[in-house]
Amino acid sequence: MTDPGLAGRRFGAYEVLEQLGAGGMGRVYRAKNVTLERIVALKTLAPILSADEAFVQRFLKEARAAARLNHPNIVQIYDFGCEEGTYYLAMEYVDGPSLRTLLGHARLAERDAIVLVRHAVAALAVAHAAGIVHRDIKPDNLMLTARKDRLKLVDLGIAKRMDEDKGQAVGTPQYISPEQIRGVRDVDARADIYSLGATLFQLVTGRAPYEGSSGALVMSMHLTHPLPDPRQVVAGLSEGICRVLRKMMAKDRNERYPNVLALDRDLYKLQLGQTPEPVEPSASGIETFVSAERSVPVAARTPSARSAAFTPAEPRAEDRPPTATPAAPAPAPAFREEDLHFVEVELARHIGPLARLLVKRAAKSAANLVALGAGLEKNIPDEEGRRAFRAVVRARAS
Repeated sequence: MTDPGLAGRRFGAYEVLEQLGAGGMGRVYRAKNVTLERIVALKTLAPILSADEAFVQRFLKEARAAARLNHPNIVQIYDFGCEEGTYYLAMEYVDGPSLRTLLGHARLAERDAIVLVRHAVAALAVAHAAGIVHRDIKPDNLMLTARKDRLKLVDLGIAKRMDEDKGQAVGTPQYISPEQIRGVRDVDARADIYSLGATLFQLVTGRAPYEGSSGALVMSMHLTHPLPDPRQVVAGLSEGICRVLRKMMAKDRNERYPNVLALDRDLYKLQLGQTPEPVEPSASGIETFVSAERSVPVAARTPSARSAAFTPAEPRAEDRPPTATPAAPAPAPAFREEDLHFVEVELARHIGPLARLLVKRAAKSAANLVALGAGLEKNIPDEEGRRAFRAVVRARAS
């Protein structure tokens, strides 16, 4: 089924005026609620996804999560449901640019960036107090009003309640926290602090803290590379903002700010021209990554070889329609340790240390060594690298 779009026609209670954007989940329109005469942003779920219960639950979850939150720095949800077989979400229309658009013109002055990040902190304080972690803080999800005097937090589509225990690896590679990459089950507010730190880094330098040719390579950097000194990009940045960034983006979440209120105290000091003195992170990225991997039970890790942002959250058991009990799947083969090590080393040549984590996850469900390699090669950014990896794995299998 194709999506012809809604622009220029009536859709339930809405007159759809124009399309604002489109993505994998669906389309966003500027529309007018005819009854209330109110302009809204209307998000619709792509028809091909509407038949997928997991996608529908994720879409509706955005509405449920956001509708519970009421704050000037959070986009308000007005209405959601299904019309003409299409799921939709009607929300507050923000008439200004995203921070991503703003960064397309120039990096921000340090003081201006701090003001905007404090707006985001105010929004997150409300979400976290309600037990909700956003999990995808990035410049695209921080919008400005037309007068550029207020920032709005948008897109709670992958938000989760802190008491949900699914361990999904969800996020955007340039901003994702190390614990989200590892797929830990108890992702909390400190993950949002890390992502907000990556966003602040980009606001004041004009570039993301880690850049690479693929999402997998970037995520490897989050796990193992020290945070680059932002003053190597912009020499005039203050010592204070560098300290705050190192604290926000500590690899070990126990060494980050414990909550956004503690973070805001240091941001306020920066606004006043003072130099905060947070306790600096101590552990290196590699030490934290290795120790964390050893501490996570095998059964608790996310059984997927796909990178973050590729896996929608599963609906809760109570939200699923009744179905017949499926037959138990055949157990995955137990790979020899030397074969897994071989695949890990070969994959690491192309994407770095993240290979270890991806191989362990993929081995849980792959039918054989060739299938294991086929599932992993998608993480390699270039076709030549994928061919080389495919060839050595097949040779090993034979």
